[in-house]
Amino acid sequence: MEPKMPDLDLAKQAILAAVDDLRDDLVAQTAEFVRIPTVNPYSGDSSAGNEQAGQEFLKGLCEVAGAASIALFDCPSDVFARGGLIGPAGREFAGRPNLVAEFVLGGGSKSVIVNCHVDTVGTDGMEVEPFSGEVREGALWGRGTSDSKGNLIVGLIALRALQRVGATGGRVLYQSVVDEECNGSGAGTLACCLAGYTADYALVLDGSGLYPCTGCNGVATAEVRVSGRAGHAAHGGAVNAIDKAVHIKTAIDQFKAAWEAPNPDCRLTLGVFRAGTLPAIVPAEAVLQMNITYPHAQAEASQASGEGWRAALMRGDFEQAMRAASAQDDWLRAHPATVGWIKDVYPFRTPDDSSVVRAAQQALTDIGRPAAPRPMTAWFDAAHLAVNSRIPVVGLGAGLEGEAHGATEHILLEDLVSGAKAVALALHALLSPDRCGTG
Repeated sequence: MEPKMPDLDLAKQAILAAVDDLRDDLVAQTAEFVRIPTVNPYSGDSSAGNEQAGQEFLKGLCEVAGAASIALFDCPSDVFARGGLIGPAGREFAGRPNLVAEFVLGGGSKSVIVNCHVDTVGTDGMEVEPFSGEVREGALWGRGTSDSKGNLIVGLIALRALQRVGATGGRVLYQSVVDEECNGSGAGTLACCLAGYTADYALVLDGSGLYPCTGCNGVATAEVRVSGRAGHAAHGGAVNAIDKAVHIKTAIDQFKAAWEAPNPDCRLTLGVFRAGTLPAIVPAEAVLQMNITYPHAQAEASQASGEGWRAALMRGDFEQAMRAASAQDDWLRAHPATVGWIKDVYPFRTPDDSSVVRAAQQALTDIGRPAAPRPMTAWFDAAHLAVNSRIPVVGLGAGLEGEAHGATEHILLEDLVSGAKAVALALHALLSPDRCGTG
């Protein structure tokens, strides 16, 4: 049975009607945006690219929408060190700008950040044309439709609807950021935090399913290097690094089982197992990379031990497990596997009863799509806004569940419209608390 639509005040009715009037723009601009490749340059596949053209496209839309100011700026090269984090080393940020556009909606002292990432994962293996922006079967198809270029247009359409109605006061900082994907660790959002951009609240539009997302797990990415001895495949005396890496993988599997048993929403996922160049050469090295997601309690325990809000204790346990595995093998005892950490980005939680969560939850109820608040199991940029900038934040993404990074990535047109309505109503509530009872 369809949920009963609530009785809405005149301002809310007008905002929803304005979004409906902008539906064609929402679909057309999302399609045009998808046709502009913004693949992260560290995608690791043949489609690796750059985000700049996408940011220039959004800059033009922000100008037409009447932004009071627009800033484009690259992340500092030492962004993770400045933020006190382990992040991927050697990233190049020149020519990959973040965009921050300020919109003033009239009188009012409240402010909200609307944040989402512009970079996408790569396109190798996709089963639909990645940059077609095709509209068919009630959906829009291509890389970034659900994760997360569709959500960036959703945010702009929500702002335009509020401008048309004129019933909302306050200030919105619209942020389109780079380097969330491909081990990026939210470099763009962290750069915005370090640059001093702040607000009373934040809505992060990354995500799927249109529910109030109140937090995320942390994630640490480990790299294990296993040494062998190179040699001709037809001769003796070589030590195959793959064989030794299989021994280490057994230890990784054991760690995974022990880690996931008490943490059912956390995963250890081996994503890279790389070795060798030619069948005629015994490989001298194997590399294994994996993501290990970790719960809020792990960061709490790490902080209590004096190691900071991160996964220091888990990382230490993993390193010890790799040392123990190396000690069980004659070759590895003398040539132990080494562990490095590509990143460790923290978790966060926003209380369900906070104003920003209540605003998002009420907005979804008002559009006939009620949803209970919950955290996500993956990681997203909202963590930087919550932990680094201490801003009350909620996720509110309109992507289609299961389509992010997928071979047939698409988003339902009705979800785009519902997303814009929910974001517009949440912004209205947060910026006009006296009128909406969310202060």
